[in-house]
Amino acid sequence: MTRDEIIVKIRGSIDRILRDKGSEPAAVDADTPLIGGDIAIDSLDLATIVVELETETGKDPFAAGFVNFATVGELADLYV
Repeated sequence: MTRDEIIVKIRGSIDRILRDKGSEPAAVDADTPLIGGDIAIDSLDLATIVVELETETGKDPFAAGFVNFATVGELADLYV
């Protein structure tokens, strides 16, 4: 999977989470902060996205411990 394909998957997960919360989808690109930015997701939502990415890609970049990331693009890079 390419970085762009993973970003599309992250964007889809964020849109679904926001819809489930009754919010409108947000503009999301590689530079979008995941927590503390303009999108209304919390750490539990982020954990859901990580599990979905692990299932989709078969990769677990956190197997050896936490890896710091802040943006959609940085998260996508972990799964390339």
